[in-house]
Amino acid sequence: MASTIEVPVSRPVRLQQQRRFRAPIAAVATVVLAVTAALIFIAVSRGLAPAPIGHRTGTAVIVPRPTPGPFGS
Repeated sequence: MASTIEVPVSRPVRLQQQRRFRAPIAAVATVVLAVTAALIFIAVSRGLAPAPIGHRTGTAVIVPRPTPGPFGS
């Protein structure tokens, strides 16, 4: 008759570490999303920044052409 030895099976350590870090990671992700949403809300509520006064859309800008140089240069 063969004798058998029973070995107690324990849980792997990795599963416990993963469970330990899931809650803080979820909390950090929630805070990051909340801050991002708040920044977008503030930017939209303040309106877009006014365009610079320099060149307006539709205004033609005249650019001088360079003078022609000697042939072959």
